[in-house]
Amino acid sequence: MNIAKTIPKGWEIKKIADLLDYERPDKYIVKSASYSDKNKIPVLTANKSFILGYTDEDFGIYENVPVIIFDDFTTDSKFVDFAFKIKSSAIKILKARNEKVNIKFVYELMKSINFPVGNHKRYYISQYQEQEVATPPIKEQNKIAEILSSLDEGIKKVDQEIKKTEELKRGLMAELLTKGIGHKKFKKTKLGMMPEEWREIKFINCLDLDSLKKLKGIKKSEYQTIGHYPVFDQGQEFISGYTNNEEFINKNYPVILFGDHTRVVKFINQTFAVGADGTKIFQGKRDVDTKFLYYSLLNLNIPNTGYNRHFKWVKESKILLPLLPEQIEIAQIISDVDLKIEVNKNIKNKLAELKRGLMQDLLGGRVRV
Repeated sequence: MNIAKTIPKGWEIKKIADLLDYERPDKYIVKSASYSDKNKIPVLTANKSFILGYTDEDFGIYENVPVIIFDDFTTDSKFVDFAFKIKSSAIKILKARNEKVNIKFVYELMKSINFPVGNHKRYYISQYQEQEVATPPIKEQNKIAEILSSLDEGIKKVDQEIKKTEELKRGLMAELLTKGIGHKKFKKTKLGMMPEEWREIKFINCLDLDSLKKLKGIKKSEYQTIGHYPVFDQGQEFISGYTNNEEFINKNYPVILFGDHTRVVKFINQTFAVGADGTKIFQGKRDVDTKFLYYSLLNLNIPNTGYNRHFKWVKESKILLPLLPEQIEIAQIISDVDLKIEVNKNIKNKLAELKRGLMQDLLGGRVRV
């Protein structure tokens, strides 16, 4: 398709090189890899991690922001509006070429470019800056950047709320799973102080051993993107796929799913199928609330054993166990915090989806501002 025939009146076809100048990062590369949150200057990379840490180096700090940092090998990029240092010489620092370029607009434009990356080589000078893009006048660039930035700000605020609530959850778990609710008398154990009414118990002794029986698993090649029943495995994604095959369905829930290889822990409270990857599935026995057991498992600091059989370590580990009514109450308190996290994650996803739709409309000129 000829891009020139599809753009609105008043827009122009330009190369990235017409919009941005680049600067090598040599003067701004951090010397020491010793980072601390007590330091002030962030050390950046253009990939997902973005801020690698903070340095105390007070020289070679890039301050002429805003800019785009661009990984010459992966073509990943990040918009930066604060002073920083760089980790790698593979990063190029991209600046607006003149006053008729809104750099935030160009950054959003770059995110919409489908640029294939293959061999390990530098791309910016040889190929990337030659990419042609449809570009509106500066007033429209400014307005588009403003709209998309407002959505970014909304996503950022929700993300901060998620992180704050996750921190609250960690603190609650540490407190409730060791001190319980309203106790005044404690006793000393190898695991630390605990309420007098509680007991120290091996994880395996909390389990309904019948629930450990191996379920028939469904192969990854048979996962579907749409189906009646979710498939859970030991991957990081909560739901890994779907199936309609009744042969694999388990209606005995709630259960805890544990990744023997990955250490991923999931609480499942619905009809489900399980992946054929050696995932462990179990429930608490009669006097042990399964959700309380789930949070106790999350609270264990499970080491990487190196041989990908982590359940062997887990089942011999000890946890602190209150009576069943207090287990249920503790689990409900933490579960309420989980619900708040889930609600905010859904809001974040909807904002991100809205932004993706707006980017297509605004950057393609289908919606004018």
